Amino acid sequence: MKPTWEPFREADAERLWETLLRPIALEIRSRADELAEQAVSRVRQEMPVLFPDPQSVKENVISTAASLRNVADLLDIGADPRDAELSAPTRAVARAGVKRQIPLASLMRFYRVTHELLWEWMWDRIAATPVDRAQQAATSRLATSWMFGYVDAALNRAEEAYEAEREVWLRNAAAARTGAIEDILSQHERDPQRASKRLRYDVNRHHVGAVAWFDEVADDSDGQSALSEALGMVSQEMGGETTLIHPGGSLVAFGWFSRQNEFGTASLDGTGVKLAAGVRIGVGEPGYGLRAFRCSHLEASNARRVATLLGSRSGALTRYRDVAVAALAGGNSELAEAFVHRVLGPLAADDEATFRVATTLSVFLQENRSRTRAARRLTVHPNTVSYRVDQAQMILGRSIDTDSLDLAVALALLPALPGLSAQL
Repeated sequence: MKPTWEPFREADAERLWETLLRPIALEIRSRADELAEQAVSRVRQEMPVLFPDPQSVKENVISTAASLRNVADLLDIGADPRDAELSAPTRAVARAGVKRQIPLASLMRFYRVTHELLWEWMWDRIAATPVDRAQQAATSRLATSWMFGYVDAALNRAEEAYEAEREVWLRNAAAARTGAIEDILSQHERDPQRASKRLRYDVNRHHVGAVAWFDEVADDSDGQSALSEALGMVSQEMGGETTLIHPGGSLVAFGWFSRQNEFGTASLDGTGVKLAAGVRIGVGEPGYGLRAFRCSHLEASNARRVATLLGSRSGALTRYRDVAVAALAGGNSELAEAFVHRVLGPLAADDEATFRVATTLSVFLQENRSRTRAARRLTVHPNTVSYRVDQAQMILGRSIDTDSLDLAVALALLPALPGLSAQL
């Protein structure tokens, strides 16, 4: 393989590229996720305003890792760094930055911090190579020239993507809608007629709020299109007549489903929806008018928060009504974790057998201590329910009639315990 970047084509330079820089490119590719997390951590310390929630952290890690893999691919083939193109996740984050009203200078600073970290990392690798100082110095000059060429091109592409999105955003209704949604959610907008006009969506109806997101998405996929499609499917399943969908970032979207008449309770379980791989949705409770527009969205956001804490124990669709206790009681991770351990003691042990016993007890209490109804929900024999409830009391070392309210709340929080612990 012959490099196409002219400085690499000189005899001595080509040998240094082949023997020293290409192995470094391979290591960048294999450690892209790790380096991306380091870069995002460094930027978070300097500019925390860029990361208002865990989702924005994840988006930027994915974007940065994709950019690092792009660096590795181009360096590996010796391509001209000025031909660099932005990865799909990086373009998505640049566009999302417009909607979040993040200054372009802040995004540019992000790129420079990442460049600084990568160059420090590459310098350490070059300095550790078993060659003489003259060869190390020559390799450093080549790598420095190549990296500055890449970063200059990447910054230009990012600025172009940002400005193009900004022009579109300023021309269409997205800007006005973003401001209206923010004002409604912050309760600065309280007039239903004015809110409806700003949103171009009638708030004087029955609403269900939803939040759709990806934990991760393939580099070349269009996340917002997939999320919009998923929200549309859920709206249809629940009987929505009108649907409002608004991006909340490159990997998250907000949705509101409305209808003239009340939503039927049976339609809110979402069991008929088959979501695309990786898509997860939190759904709030139905209500009427401007207050419901806000409250149902907040409920959906909290359903998403609990679903994230539950991890693999959560399904693709999480209803707020099913996790409301955990959402309300788990606002402070440290206090919630301490509460669960204090109330449940050894019943909070992190093994599947104990968790199965605790889950059975939770369902038993939710079903007003009916072992028949609990067995039906758990698809086990009623005698199995009785046996596990007895086991639970033995593990607790007390009757389930003692501090029954605390017990029910702690059991509701138990599935989220690993997620709560991870936040500490």
